[in-house]
Amino acid sequence: MSISKRAKKAGLLLATISVIIIVFAGVVLPGIMKTTVAKKTYPEEHLFVDATFLLKTGETNDSVNITCDIYLTNIWDKESGEIKATAYVIETGNNFAVYKDTDEIGSIGADSTAVIEIPVVLSNNSYKVEVLLFEDDKLVIKGRLTISAYPIYHWEEVEHAGQIEKLQVFDGWSVSNSYQLFEQIR
Repeated sequence: MSISKRAKKAGLLLATISVIIIVFAGVVLPGIMKTTVAKKTYPEEHLFVDATFLLKTGETNDSVNITCDIYLTNIWDKESGEIKATAYVIETGNNFAVYKDTDEIGSIGADSTAVIEIPVVLSNNSYKVEVLLFEDDKLVIKGRLTISAYPIYHWEEVEHAGQIEKLQVFDGWSVSNSYQLFEQIR
């Protein structure tokens, strides 16, 4: 009986060694001997906001029309998914959204930049513009712009009924972008 226990142990040891040799010869050794070619890997974050600009497109005494241009770059060698931008214009004083706009951009070509144009109407106030960028209906970039819009007036002397009066005359709007930040969401 002691011989059969030894034989079982020897057989088990021989089988274990055989499996190790087969795995080493069939999997590990070819992997070591094979020349590898580096494959291009793409970062999960492949869309980046490069720049934002404000463009004054019209004004009245009560409001100013602004187009907020956002330059979005796809750094991949392949086309992006379907891009959609949603923007909320929020008054900073009461934190309520006064306007919402959604823009369907479509896909952005390989290694290229697209311009997202968000029209905004502002009055005498300070605003946050919250921008959400989606790729294939998944939120990928969230950003914020802080915009101030104030009318500019000058005083003008006018003669009326023999007397000189000072009138406040509208000169246009002052618009400034004091803060912007865009961050990846993944």
